[in-house]
Amino acid sequence: MTNPAVIDYPDRLDNGEPENIKGSLSSKLTALLRILGAGSLLIAMYSFLFEGWQNGNDIYRYLMLLGHTGVLALLGLFSGHWLKESKGARLLLTLALVSVPVNFSVLGAFIFSQSPLLDPSIYPQYVAWSVDSLQTALLTTGGAALLLIPVTLIGFAVLSRSMSKKLTLLFLISNATLLLPVRDPQLVGLMVLVLAIGNLVFSRKISNNQISAKTSEGLTALMLQMLPLAILTGRSLWLYSMDLLLLTVLSVTVFFLLRQCASVLHDHQKLRKVFNGFSVLPALATTLFLTAAIFDSRVLDEILALPIAVIISSVMLFDISRRSDNGKSYLNIAVVQIVIALLLNMTVFSGLAALITAVAGLSLVVGSMKLQHRNMLVAGVVLIVAGLGNQLIEIIQHFDFTSWASLAGFGIVAILLASAMDSQSSRIKMAVNKIKQSFKGWD
Repeated sequence: MTNPAVIDYPDRLDNGEPENIKGSLSSKLTALLRILGAGSLLIAMYSFLFEGWQNGNDIYRYLMLLGHTGVLALLGLFSGHWLKESKGARLLLTLALVSVPVNFSVLGAFIFSQSPLLDPSIYPQYVAWSVDSLQTALLTTGGAALLLIPVTLIGFAVLSRSMSKKLTLLFLISNATLLLPVRDPQLVGLMVLVLAIGNLVFSRKISNNQISAKTSEGLTALMLQMLPLAILTGRSLWLYSMDLLLLTVLSVTVFFLLRQCASVLHDHQKLRKVFNGFSVLPALATTLFLTAAIFDSRVLDEILALPIAVIISSVMLFDISRRSDNGKSYLNIAVVQIVIALLLNMTVFSGLAALITAVAGLSLVVGSMKLQHRNMLVAGVVLIVAGLGNQLIEIIQHFDFTSWASLAGFGIVAILLASAMDSQSSRIKMAVNKIKQSFKGWD
């Protein structure tokens, strides 16, 4: 006789618990364990750099860190090859990749400890890494590379086999910058900016037409390329001065990182919108930091600081608008920023600032014709009127209207302008009507 319990409840186990419920609980438990394990390893990895490992010299301490990286890689291989479990293997190898820039950062500290530019008094004791000679530092770096290079290659091969070799090379180049004994904030900022742009350009070429680049593992592999630059920037901001140029570079780098993430998320529209939305913050921050940096550097005239910064920031916002479904909103933000910044600049400075405002307004008017954007046209007209109006006020304040020459000149200009308008009235009307018709279709 057939057991009715089996027929009525085919998805239940002997203990009466549904298999799908048990499977769901099991998957949640394993996911939770992975999160806890990854978090513990990351905390251990970075706390290792600062405290709790004061016994022994710095070489011994570093070898413990290097061994930690190697163990993570070996455990990842063990999980994938012997346990036949891919999720844990990818997580462990990803953590091994995350630890690679930490290793290079310590190796860079060893090399810098032999630099004549080193001032030990500015470093907290818990981040001071040093060796007794440059030869020791270089030998340690060479020996560590024998482990770090294979770990990097294996890690990227697991995350994205089709892009692994190129991503490994790019990652190692970025990590190599951590070895350079350069600590000047402005040089570091310039280096980070160049590397960030180069990184993103090459990452885009590497990931072009690669299906794996659209997966979560591929996206992780691409995002890891920016980790060495983040450490390079963070080290300079934390241990050295809060340089305004470096903050500007950091804003631009974050913008490009978010841009890279958004560009590979064609199949994740909601997440792509989130990245585009957050890109506005570093774009606007660039205006503040770059303006202050130009003021502080005294390299350019102060009157040019805000216009240059707002142009760069607006180009970034325009870039967001071109690749976003809600491009009009981002373009409006750029237009409003330009108007506010240039009017403020004209209020603080006179003369050239008014001319810059009028020229910027004319550029917006021309741009509005191409993009068919009403708000841009209105903003352009406002800036032109404001710039020319400011100039007119300046002329009136310094011009003697009581002299016959002034009156004559004003009269001649007025008569010629009226004559030109009368002679070209039909063309002017046609042009105005044409603009009105096309203006109806503008955004």
